[in-house]
Amino acid sequence: MCSEPRLPQFTRRMFIASGALALAAGPAQLAAALRSAAPGAGIRYGMVTYLWGKDIPLDDLLMACADAGLEGVELRTGHAHGVEPALDAAARRNIRARFSRSPVALVGLGSDERFDSPDSSRLAASIAATRAFLELSADVGGSGVKVKPDSFHQGVDRNTTIAQIGRALDELAPVAEKLGQEIRLEVHGGCADPSIIARIMEYTESPSVRICWNSNPQDLRGKGLHAHFALLRPKFGRTMHVPVTANADYPLADLVDLVRRSDYRGYLLLETHDAPPVPLAPALRSERTRTLAFAEVRTWEPRPIHIAARTEADGFIDIRAGDHPLATLRFGAAERTPVLHPIHAPTGGMVVRGFPYTTDPKDETDHPHHRGLWFTHGDVDGHDFWHAPECEIRVRTHSIDGDTVRFNADWIAGGKPLAVESRTMRFVSRRDAYEIDLRIKLTPVAATLRLGDTKEGSLGIRLPSSMSVEGRHGRGRLENSDGLLDAACWGKPARTQIAEGPVEGRLVRIAFENRLHEAGQVVRWHARGYGLVAANPIGVRAFDGPDAPDGARVITPESPLELHFTVTIGIGDA
Repeated sequence: MCSEPRLPQFTRRMFIASGALALAAGPAQLAAALRSAAPGAGIRYGMVTYLWGKDIPLDDLLMACADAGLEGVELRTGHAHGVEPALDAAARRNIRARFSRSPVALVGLGSDERFDSPDSSRLAASIAATRAFLELSADVGGSGVKVKPDSFHQGVDRNTTIAQIGRALDELAPVAEKLGQEIRLEVHGGCADPSIIARIMEYTESPSVRICWNSNPQDLRGKGLHAHFALLRPKFGRTMHVPVTANADYPLADLVDLVRRSDYRGYLLLETHDAPPVPLAPALRSERTRTLAFAEVRTWEPRPIHIAARTEADGFIDIRAGDHPLATLRFGAAERTPVLHPIHAPTGGMVVRGFPYTTDPKDETDHPHHRGLWFTHGDVDGHDFWHAPECEIRVRTHSIDGDTVRFNADWIAGGKPLAVESRTMRFVSRRDAYEIDLRIKLTPVAATLRLGDTKEGSLGIRLPSSMSVEGRHGRGRLENSDGLLDAACWGKPARTQIAEGPVEGRLVRIAFENRLHEAGQVVRWHARGYGLVAANPIGVRAFDGPDAPDGARVITPESPLELHFTVTIGIGDA
């Protein structure tokens, strides 16, 4: 394993305490402080020159990084600073000397070499080029070289490509070890699924072959951020690529918290995909401060619940946790059914799609009947309360008792009441989570009422685009209590269904739990990748196919439909 860079490093605590004056502190004092720091305090912040530093000459780049308080920089090949394998020995000594005079460490070099090509000559050329980059990094004072896996190819077995990439890295490992360098495999391209990176790394045991986390959407898929971080963390190298703090599609705060808790002592390197700001230094300084602020332990303590109707006539009941909005119950004339919208996470972000109540360019506008959180069913004596505008659920009476809202509502089709719904909703604020406890009883007006076997039901929530699995803005995932993921969750019975994804830059997890599961009530989940999660206690054949038994249920005044669900909206792994 290569030795730590011998340039001074600066912790967040030092930077906040003394600002730019920290740059003047001696290496010995800073090293001592670093050794005595609490877990997470050793995180260092720098940048990749893709793209904010792409067109900046090296001296100007070092000045901007130093002015911003950055600790290190990864120089990407092909950029204006011109640190390339073609440099002669004198030019390499000059680069090393320029960094030795700067408080900014040369963390390493970012190559564009990759090891996936089925063309053996191209593979050999990439391996040779990586050797050249490793030699260059050692000569100019860097500690490693970033490489890419990178993609799968038509007609080539994926296992073959994975093995080829892993063996190429293992072939290069002795070179890196001899030069005191890391080979940093970027989680990138068609191999960006962390489980694929883990398989590639099985082909080498060299401590000089490490992983460079790249903050990709794939981190949030499948088993999710926490599981993927735990999978790859043991083989992290000294660099991680992170986005700008304004990137709400990636939960940077949660990532930095995981970094802190795992006592990572490498570099978080800003990598951007947009044009550089002018001037650069203030933007870099701001990004450093905001990113490292996430390393502080941040929790949301329980808050007292306050519930109040706006007026007796308008059909709005607002639920707040302390001074923070939690949800609003809408049941006025403009609503076909009672709806909870908006619903917020403890951090304040909205965890339901805004459409049709608010305008957000990221919102999909399909299924306009999917509004917030609602309860209906698609076949009630042949009437479609899920879709049909002529089927309405009208609140007749409601009451507020502390943290609880109760109402009675008539299910009306063709002007005729078919059933009465009695609902109790209790709102709870817990540490890092809100909880909505729903008890629902549906009683027929007549002697019997048939609830038909259909997928269109029943207690549903429409997620924001960032929490969906599919779509241009989808960064979410689905998982049920039996471990099934994403599309495999659809129609399957389970006690709990989870939807998780970033909301305003924080990872939010919504867990629906069937509280009557142990009592024998089976609920299947109408869970779709486009952002719908619905608990369906009636559908069987609609999910399992025509050979399955009919799940239709006939309810009576003596035997109504009774449901009990808890919806928990948590932050991170809460």
